[in-house]
Amino acid sequence: MSVIISGSIAYDTVFTHEGRFADTLRAEALDRLNVTLQADSMRRTYGGCAANIAYSLKQLGGDPLVWTAVGRDADDYLRHLERQGIRTDGVTVMPNEWTAQCMITTDRDGNQLATFSPGAMAHADRLPWPDDTGIVCGILAPSVRSTLLAHAKAFVSHGIPFIFDPGQTTPLFSGDELLALTRAAACVAFSDYEALMIEEHTSLSPAELSRLTGAVFCTHGSQGSSVWQKGEETVIPAPKVEAVDPVGAGDAYRGGLLWGMERGLDAVSCAIAGTVMGAAKATATGPSYRINAELVEKACPRRPGRSCGNSWKNTRATWTGVPIYTVSLSTPFLQKPSWSSKCAWRTPGWEPRPRIRS
Repeated sequence: MSVIISGSIAYDTVFTHEGRFADTLRAEALDRLNVTLQADSMRRTYGGCAANIAYSLKQLGGDPLVWTAVGRDADDYLRHLERQGIRTDGVTVMPNEWTAQCMITTDRDGNQLATFSPGAMAHADRLPWPDDTGIVCGILAPSVRSTLLAHAKAFVSHGIPFIFDPGQTTPLFSGDELLALTRAAACVAFSDYEALMIEEHTSLSPAELSRLTGAVFCTHGSQGSSVWQKGEETVIPAPKVEAVDPVGAGDAYRGGLLWGMERGLDAVSCAIAGTVMGAAKATATGPSYRINAELVEKACPRRPGRSCGNSWKNTRATWTGVPIYTVSLSTPFLQKPSWSSKCAWRTPGWEPRPRIRS
């Protein structure tokens, strides 16, 4: 069984700023911003949401199939993926384009600023569906607007349950588009900061969104994550670790979600797996890290009566909101969702902050 991953493959250049963005940036002056941040270290790594998620899933014994486009400079990256045992038959090389690039600066609080160039990925909306009959589920990770919409329609037309993960592309979509994608997905995943953007666009909190889909996963950095199902929240605390590099932790979390989804685990167990994987990534500098899959297995016991089934391709999961093959992304909404108290869902003791995932 394979898991299809739509998103980016990118070269990341990561700068570390030992200060705090909050000490340099002024909210009242953002309309005339002219700032230079001193970088105390720099590294160039293999990045991109799709590749990072695939690496996480592979750590747990999964079979990820990355579906995206790269440019003429991707030979080294493709060899890297093959060395990790990650398939590249779903990756299309476009010789007249560059591979996606991301420049990321992190501060000592784990906040991130990034500039992203999609390169070849901007044309990934033209890619044919992969020649793989064993795909059981997938994820729509951040890419570009046209690609995400085209791949969403492909997932629906092929009957593949998927996680909708808009990430930093959230502002590119209208409220109705975000709601349509939410309804089409088996579940939705985003960070606490992204949750605020989604609420601004849709007027719906994570609790309310969870009534439109199977489950909503919201990550809170070092505080762990929340799972919302039919308006009810389950909080998953994060393991206590010494975090040295938060870049890619969100993608590691999603790899854990896909691992649980493929195995037919319930939503809470999927979130536990994701939280463990995210913490493991945060302890390692760069994109490479190792984790004992048995530890994740032990942390995620099957919950009697709440299994998602053995086959996501042929069986609707118990926490999937609607059968994916009945959803049309062009179906208009008959009624505007009601407004709720903004941000009333937030857990006391933490504040949302941007987290860029290249």
